[in-house]
Amino acid sequence: MRKELRVDWDTELRLMNTLRDTLLARGLNAANVCVVTVSTDYSSVVGQYLRHQLTDKGEICCGFGIDVPYPDQPFDDACVQVLCDTFRLHRDATEGRTILLVEAGVIRGGNYAKILDIIRNTLHITEPVLTLALFENVHSKWTSDFVGAYYDDHTQDLTFWWEQPNNHWVEADED
Repeated sequence: MRKELRVDWDTELRLMNTLRDTLLARGLNAANVCVVTVSTDYSSVVGQYLRHQLTDKGEICCGFGIDVPYPDQPFDDACVQVLCDTFRLHRDATEGRTILLVEAGVIRGGNYAKILDIIRNTLHITEPVLTLALFENVHSKWTSDFVGAYYDDHTQDLTFWWEQPNNHWVEADED
């Protein structure tokens, strides 16, 4: 049985501020970045916070959200189509900017791998893509460019202070 890793508001805010400082120190801000919040049901807090924190000369960082299937759902053609349509709808926001994919928790890393494949090979977007995780599992097959903190999904169940039980994770946790 895994122990709950409960992320309280103070920890979430501290990590978001650390990531903000790191991004700004790297010269990433509203003038050159588009924040794409992945899995808006879990990642909207960090995505929206960073959009505002990366404001440059009074301009908020452009961005939008995309949703991906839960672990017990297929990443099928319909999902890919919606993702592609969303990127096409926001093409003006991404053109000429670094795309910063943002997730609250990267557990397995499959979403980032699939999204990057779609960006490059289906949409043929050539802008730089960076990835950010507020928390990243040490066993993830994906290594994010920016990570707030690492945890071990084998022994810890990442749970945020705002989170309610979600039936889609029950089966995935048993695997």
